[in-house]
Amino acid sequence: MNPDLLLSRDPAWRPDPGAAAAWRARAGEPGAPEALLREVRWWDAHAAALAGDWGRVSALAEAGLAVPFSEREAIRLALLHCLSGSLEEAEHVVAQAVQLGASAEDLPRRFAELCAREGLDAAAARFR
Repeated sequence: MNPDLLLSRDPAWRPDPGAAAAWRARAGEPGAPEALLREVRWWDAHAAALAGDWGRVSALAEAGLAVPFSEREAIRLALLHCLSGSLEEAEHVVAQAVQLGASAEDLPRRFAELCAREGLDAAAARFR
């Protein structure tokens, strides 16, 4: 189980429960790679957002959902803001990522596509 396989996926990707169980078991082992721990936190933060547990979302995000200041982290944080209904905060996160050089020209378009795929139509429209 190579965490690089997870990192090659779309930043918003989440496994089905069966596949997640094996990854979670690996993440629970001593010395689990930080990249894997971040991926598991992302899955948990997304689930918590869907449940409206914003305290848990904040705690998981603070612990780290991807490499700090990376495009992967920005996409995840922006998506969580969209799930909360805070499109302004999502816009700020995406704009900040663009300023930091994260595939600047096409990040808003790619994020809009991700929002559309996630069923977040208002967010998708805002980022087009």
